Amino acid sequence: MTTERIGRREALARLATLGGLVLVAPRPAPGAEPPLKTRWDALSPEQKARVLRNYRRWKSLSPEERLRIRRRYKRWKALTPEQRAFIRRNLDKIRAMSPEERRALARRLRRWQSLPPEKRREYRRRLDRLMRMPPAERRRTLDMLRRWRSLTPRQRDHIRRRLRRR
Repeated sequence: MTTERIGRREALARLATLGGLVLVAPRPAPGAEPPLKTRWDALSPEQKARVLRNYRRWKSLSPEERLRIRRRYKRWKALTPEQRAFIRRNLDKIRAMSPEERRALARRLRRWQSLPPEKRREYRRRLDRLMRMPPAERRRTLDMLRRWRSLTPRQRDHIRRRLRRR
């Protein structure tokens, strides 16, 4: 194994790259982000503590878990600003929910994930068709759906039987 003499910044850059994070650049290009020390010094004590907690948590992860996180991060970075904003708004809505509402949402998500792919595609097509309806027609359709959901199973069966007779 050959060893070469490299500077501190270069060594830190190589170590950071090996860890999957580019923390410093050996020679920042003009107009590039400020060096790590400058950014670190600008952080508040709370932010520094958070960075250190996250770093320790990162180091405690298995290589598989780190790889999974890197892949998620790449997918996030590939999203458009509009897509990210949409996700953030939905996350804010979830955070504003009561614990019971979040549990109900989690149940619905598990139910959705357990559906066969063909059933999911069918529901997506229905939603797409609904979203393309003119607003008045969409409101009527959603009102009918709400009324349907408010019926008891017996009432629904009765309506189904009547519709089959037609």
